Amino acid sequence: MEYDIYVKMAREDVHTLGYIVEAEDNLVNIRKYENGLLRILTTEGLKDEVLDFLNELKNFIPLEVVDVRVNNGDI
Repeated sequence: MEYDIYVKMAREDVHTLGYIVEAEDNLVNIRKYENGLLRILTTEGLKDEVLDFLNELKNFIPLEVVDVRVNNGDI
């Protein structure tokens, strides 16, 4: 099972977040930024680790996790 994690953040910080998560091999897949929300995809087994990781990143990048949903197959 995969999960979409919706993160409220500034568009200009998305690129920085992308570089940071690329350093963590196969942790997330950044999908798209729309209406102030970034949608990232992760697996069920990594979901809690990703949420902890994003919580730690709040110290460096202004962001807020606003929703976590089971992915319905949309890219």
